[in-house]
Amino acid sequence: MGSKILAALISLFRYWYFSVYVRLKHIDNSDVWLLSERGVDARDNGFSFYSYLKKVHPEIKIKYVISKTSPDRKKIQKADIIGFKSKEHYILFLTAGKLISTHIMGYSPNMSLFRRLDERGLLRLSGKRIFLQHGITKDAIPMFKRQKSLDLFVCGAEPEYKFLLDYTEFGKNIVKYLGFARYDTIKNNPKNQILVMPTFRRGLKSSRNFRKSEFCQRWSEFLSDPELKEYLKIAQKTLIFYPHHEFQKNLAFFKSFRDENIVIADEKNYDVQKLISESELLVTDYSSVAFDFAYLKKPVIYYQFDYENYRKTHYKEGYFSYEEDGFGPVVYSARGVIELFKKAPDQMYSDRAARFFVKNDRKNCERLYEAIK
Repeated sequence: MGSKILAALISLFRYWYFSVYVRLKHIDNSDVWLLSERGVDARDNGFSFYSYLKKVHPEIKIKYVISKTSPDRKKIQKADIIGFKSKEHYILFLTAGKLISTHIMGYSPNMSLFRRLDERGLLRLSGKRIFLQHGITKDAIPMFKRQKSLDLFVCGAEPEYKFLLDYTEFGKNIVKYLGFARYDTIKNNPKNQILVMPTFRRGLKSSRNFRKSEFCQRWSEFLSDPELKEYLKIAQKTLIFYPHHEFQKNLAFFKSFRDENIVIADEKNYDVQKLISESELLVTDYSSVAFDFAYLKKPVIYYQFDYENYRKTHYKEGYFSYEEDGFGPVVYSARGVIELFKKAPDQMYSDRAARFFVKNDRKNCERLYEAIK
C-alpha cells in the first residue's frame, strides 16, 4: 500500500510541475491524437484503432503510450511511441487535442489517481476525452455515473447503448453506438481448441487469499478432472486456461495441471485476440470476452459456481441476464461443463447474438473516426 501512495504522490507532483511547464513554454499539441490502452499493452480497441488510422488516415498525428517493457511495444511504429510515465507522456496528457483509450484515464500516467481527481473536478486537461471501452458493458457500474467529463463513450452493441443512455447522464451526444474498433479485424480461424477465461474476484489480491479461495479450488478441480483429460485426449483438443489480467500473477497455482492437452497461458506469450480467433468454444464465468465469441457466432458456456457471492462483491446486474440473454448455457459444476463439451450448441444462442449485434459491417473504425473528428 505504501508504494502505491508514494507512486500517486510522485504522479501528482509531476502533473502539477508539467502543468506549469506547458503554460510557461506555451506548448500546443492540439493536433495530436494520443492513444493508449493501459499504458502497458497494444492488443485491444486502442491498437485496432491505431492500425486503422495509420492505414486510412496517415495525415493524423498519432502518438501511442506504451511502456518500455511491454511485449506489444514492437507493434507500434517507433516514431509514434510515447514512453509510459515519461516527460513526453505528461506533456501530451496535458496538451494533446484528443485523448483516446480503452479505459477511463487509460491515457494518463496513473489511471486510478487521475480518474479520482477527475471525478472530483480537480483535473485540468485541454483534450477531448474518448472512451473506447475494453469490453461490452453488461452490469451497473457506479464509476460511469461519477464520470462528468467524457466527450465520447463508445458502445459495441445496441442493448448496451440503450442501457447506458438510461443509466448514465451523458446523453446521445456522448454515448454512441459505433461498434468496437477490434471487431473490424477480428478473425475466426478455429482449431480444435477450447478457451477457458474466468474473470477476476475482489478480495483475492494476496497469494494466501487466492490459494484458499473458492475460485482457486473450483478451477483447480475443473482442470484436474479425469473426465476432462479423457475427453480432450479422445477428441484431440487443446484446452487453453487464461485467467484475467489481475490473476496472471497467480498462474503458479495452476501450473501443475499442464499436460499435453492443457495449456496454462500467460499474457506475455499469449495474445487474447489470437486466442479468441483460434478457439472454437469459450468457457467463462462472467467475462465480457463472451461477447467477442458471440460476435463471431461461436458457442459459449458460462460456469457460474459462485453467482450469489459474485453479485454481493461485484457490480449489480444491469440489463443483461445470463439465462435470458446469454450466448450459451449456464452451469454450476465442473462436470456440467465437461458434459456440455460433448453436445452440439443450441441455435437459440446464435439467434440471440444476431439480435444483440445489429452493426456487423466492419465499419466501426470509420464511424469512430468520423465521431472523433
